[in-house]
Amino acid sequence: MLNDMESRPTLTFTTTAQRFMVRRFSGREALNQLYQFEIDVAGPALELQQSLHQPALLALTAQAMIHGTIHSASRYYEGPQHVGYRLMLGPHLRVLDQPRRRRIWQQSSVPQILRCLLQEHQLPEDSYRFDLPHGVYPPRELCIQYAESDLQLLHRLCEEEGIHFHFEHHPKQHVLVFAEDSGSFIRQPLETRFDPGAVHGHPPVIQQLTQSLGRPHDVLHPTLRRTDFHGAPFTLDEAANQSHCAAPPSGARLSPAQAHQNQLGRRELERLRCLDQHIDGRSTDAAMSTGRILQVSGHPRASLNDQWLLYELQHHFQMPEDGHTAAYHNRFKAIPWSTEFRPPFKAAKPCINGLQIGRVIEPARLDDNNRLQVQLWPTHPDGHAGQGVWLPVIHSGSGQANLPKAGSDVHVSFLEGDPDRPVLCATDTYACAGEEPQSISLAANGNVLHINPNSITLSGPMLDGLSAGASEPAVTDEANPAPEQPWRSEIYLFERPPATSDRLADTPWYIVRMPDSGITRAGSLEQKDVLIHGTSSEHGELALSVQQKTRLASEFARTPEQLCLMYSGHCVLLAEYVRQHWDSRQRLALIECARSAERHQRCAENHLLFEWLLPPSGKAT
Repeated sequence: MLNDMESRPTLTFTTTAQRFMVRRFSGREALNQLYQFEIDVAGPALELQQSLHQPALLALTAQAMIHGTIHSASRYYEGPQHVGYRLMLGPHLRVLDQPRRRRIWQQSSVPQILRCLLQEHQLPEDSYRFDLPHGVYPPRELCIQYAESDLQLLHRLCEEEGIHFHFEHHPKQHVLVFAEDSGSFIRQPLETRFDPGAVHGHPPVIQQLTQSLGRPHDVLHPTLRRTDFHGAPFTLDEAANQSHCAAPPSGARLSPAQAHQNQLGRRELERLRCLDQHIDGRSTDAAMSTGRILQVSGHPRASLNDQWLLYELQHHFQMPEDGHTAAYHNRFKAIPWSTEFRPPFKAAKPCINGLQIGRVIEPARLDDNNRLQVQLWPTHPDGHAGQGVWLPVIHSGSGQANLPKAGSDVHVSFLEGDPDRPVLCATDTYACAGEEPQSISLAANGNVLHINPNSITLSGPMLDGLSAGASEPAVTDEANPAPEQPWRSEIYLFERPPATSDRLADTPWYIVRMPDSGITRAGSLEQKDVLIHGTSSEHGELALSVQQKTRLASEFARTPEQLCLMYSGHCVLLAEYVRQHWDSRQRLALIECARSAERHQRCAENHLLFEWLLPPSGKAT
């Protein structure tokens, strides 16, 4: 074995047959988790970029091996003639870890969803296998992936269904195996003797062994309330003999839903029992791997001389520089072979708080179950155009709710934050055909902003300083075309803001969206954050075009407190600039321009407009 230098680990790139001697490695593998090995090698020159994403084989012994792909590579120097490489080896399944997504699965079983995830990431068909011959996996009416990576979704679905997975390693590939019982594990037991006094040498032995009772604390609490996949509550009290599905008459076959509920209850109990008793220890046997059966022998306590299922391993190998014997050891955890392994709950189900936006799909009609078809997240990049979900309608108003029209946006909530339990929050404020839309009024400090479908009017003390005739409310008719010049106020680059004495000519400037303003935040900006840019005129003004002014007004209406003017070592909050240097008439013109550009702005955004309109002191300027 490794410990008497009978063999030394090697790393081989399987596509090029390039082989490296391993100086050191450490790695971890576990059932239902991705393995990862950090490997230091020495040998021929290695192009780091070309090594990434290449298949490689870590040979521990002639029989023990780890196959995977290289997902990280680095070069280090320990002397003029001493160059080494550090490589990270893991499964192809890692590609599912990015990015986080939102999408909806309908009428799909868990095995179908898992297979689709693997196919989307182009895993070869011979690189995974489903050993699920006995389980019941009915299609889920709805399964929502919300702010989860595909890998997180895979973990969560396996844990919810009690499906475990492991990896089989071969010289040319590794195979991902999804299974529901112990029949998929290697049957041949690996016999290893318990000998705590043994030194490194041949044969390999178990040096330490500890027996533990009770479940570990790094899993989700098993009594957390969950729901089944049709929306009904499910708890641990609903075990195999206590399913909330009605029991069938004597001799009758279970329906798929009843069989599935019984299966969930049975696997829930198996999940709790499988980690009630386990052993952990240290050994020098490199042939150990997760999913193998370990036969312990030679232990003074007879009950431990039994077969155990290895479910977690940590490997360590070091080749000393002084030529002494290389040392390999591992730490392992195992459960009794007679206990069925079920993955613990570690992947928490996302919680969707608050309201989400949906769009009613044509035709807007209720089905027999009082449900309306809605497209969730219609403007999100991950949104599936046209894919509708039939949602129960909950009336949140005091009167009779009117159904929203096809194409209108609606609010969607999720019961108890559960992504798989969405409902449509109907109100009594939807406009029916022929009914006049409602107006909105906002008041503060004696000023009133009145918004109706055809105009915006402003009245109050802040307009007292305007000239005669200008105190009448300004009205903008949507039927009229936009003026050639949206607003005539200018923005200047001042050399020492807020002082206005000196202006900067021919100076590049940028208007950016920055939630946290300040010149020190500029390093975190991305290209999408730059809204408008240009060079100041000879008089130091921005000299915005009509299109740029319209764009600026629209963006200002959306996020007035996040727009900044950046130039030559300065970062000026644009809302503060407007408050300091513009009068009420100029600010009102900017509002009118924003309204013309964004006719469908929401009430919350109009409220933001009103807030920045008011002077900080509450007095008109």
